[in-house]
Amino acid sequence: MRRAPIRIRAFLVGTVLVLLLAPALAGGAAWLVERNRQQTDIQKRLHTAVSYLRSHRTELRDPATAQEFGRLLGRLDLVAQLVLVGRSPPSKALIYVSPALEQGQPRSPKAKAASAPPATSRTWTQDRRRLIPVGTRNAPATLLTDLYYRPASRSTRALVAVVTGVVVLFAGLAAALWLAGRWMVVPLRRLSAEVDKVAGGDLTVTVPRSRVGEIANIAQAVEGMTAALGEVARERTEADEARRFLITSVAHDLRTPLFALRGHLQAIRSRVGDPELHLERAEARADALERLVGNLFAYTRDDYTQPALQLEAVLVADLLREVVAGAEHASRLGDNAFELDGDPALAVVVDRDRAKRALGNVLDNAIRYSPKGTPVHLSWAAVDGSAVQITVRDHGPGFDAALLLHAFEPGVRGNPPPGAVDGGAGLGLAIAKRLLEHQHATLRAENPAGGGAEVRLTLHGAGSHPSGVGDAWGRNELHTRDV
Repeated sequence: MRRAPIRIRAFLVGTVLVLLLAPALAGGAAWLVERNRQQTDIQKRLHTAVSYLRSHRTELRDPATAQEFGRLLGRLDLVAQLVLVGRSPPSKALIYVSPALEQGQPRSPKAKAASAPPATSRTWTQDRRRLIPVGTRNAPATLLTDLYYRPASRSTRALVAVVTGVVVLFAGLAAALWLAGRWMVVPLRRLSAEVDKVAGGDLTVTVPRSRVGEIANIAQAVEGMTAALGEVARERTEADEARRFLITSVAHDLRTPLFALRGHLQAIRSRVGDPELHLERAEARADALERLVGNLFAYTRDDYTQPALQLEAVLVADLLREVVAGAEHASRLGDNAFELDGDPALAVVVDRDRAKRALGNVLDNAIRYSPKGTPVHLSWAAVDGSAVQITVRDHGPGFDAALLLHAFEPGVRGNPPPGAVDGGAGLGLAIAKRLLEHQHATLRAENPAGGGAEVRLTLHGAGSHPSGVGDAWGRNELHTRDV
């Protein structure tokens, strides 16, 4: 069972309260214990003296016994006065009185016998009078016993209480310092060492644990920061590797059309072969080169600048007709045709220019791998009630099974189709994904059962409320454009 964390404020307040209350309570308890001990000692000494008198009551008139009793009183730190009272005939005789009580007493025997118990000094306290029967049945008598003891010492009790309180105070301070060191100082020292390791570039740290909530939170924050830094370093390494791979791939792809373009230009200059044919092929190579450079620029610009989105509601049919018109104008259609099928009233909320470029890249990929004379199908429909899915399907060889899961990664491309001018740089679908993922859209590549390749784009429908839509969207003012 995990213990609840302790806050520093609660620890400090609790420590102060304990250091204030514990010595006081311990001192008070020690004062009571010492008082009880003194009272018990006094009663024990009185009981010893009384027991001696009871055991020697028939011998007390003997001076030797009286002297022995006086020595016992000295050892017990007591004083006493013994008076023997007879009944038949009535009489009263002083048998023993301690020297400390003799001062101020009358010296005549008659006065001594008839006197009352002497006044005690300030240093002695009289115990209750005890009556001890002595004598015989024919001559009964009673021994009046007055015992005196020194009162319990208040100074001793106070000293014991003070010493106990001081000891408890120092013990509490030691315990508080030990707990502070174990729960705060040691974890902070270890945490500082781990932070120094992070500052030195070593992200393999082990943060210490502490029962103090604030230190535990700092340790968790350092652990989370280290994990985040490790994740950032890993992503940066992967991005650097992908960028190096992309640059190498693009450089190789740029070299091929450049060499071909130079060859055609040199052939035209040297008047070798048909100039019209060389010029047509040179223009095709120039178009391929322009497309490669444009894709690389678009990918890099979106990667670093990430311009702000201009979201608006657009009819899907209008958007696709614009993309198809652009493909036809760029002379990328060849002998292929487009087939559009969907609800003309469906609208999506997108950045129009980015969406057109993304769809253009998807169509360009479909045209590139479609056999001549086969159509490219574009269909759209509402899904999940708040989204619109656009499907682009061709009749080509489909995606390579090993590359299907990586179709939208930069630099990933399949084998170029027969007769292709260039194999591309593998950036078209990657650029499409990057352009659309900022608009909360998703792309998925599949190989349908009937053959060919299929790319599905899921966009926010005009009936949903995606983040980033401006005031016009909040007022449900849908603006559409005509082709």
